[in-house]
Amino acid sequence: MRDRIEAQVDQVERLRLLAERIEDQTQRERALLEQLEAALGHSVQLSIDELDGRLRGHRLLEVAVAVLEEKIGCGQAIHYREWFQLLQSHGYRVGGKDPLATFLAQINRADSVESIGKRTGRYRLKAA
Repeated sequence: MRDRIEAQVDQVERLRLLAERIEDQTQRERALLEQLEAALGHSVQLSIDELDGRLRGHRLLEVAVAVLEEKIGCGQAIHYREWFQLLQSHGYRVGGKDPLATFLAQINRADSVESIGKRTGRYRLKAA
């Protein structure tokens, strides 16, 4: 039963990451469509997502890494929940149905960030 539970937890994480990738792709395609519509002279309104200022995708990753560099620095470990709170304490909001999952999916894609240990939830910026 323990193995099955662990396999299910792994599957949930893989599905969450897949959903985040699909959300990112959708956002990129939405932005491309808006650019095409603007180029064709169609009237384009800002979406609710763009108006609310929530971070998503690559922009979320950039801001999260910048905040971590500024406040913690390279080589210092931080749990992803603390990092998420640090980001929020600086006035940033994360988009998505589950903002913490969106955040986690993005930091796992960062070349400049490394996970410490297996399933510890701790990360650090790689030394330059």
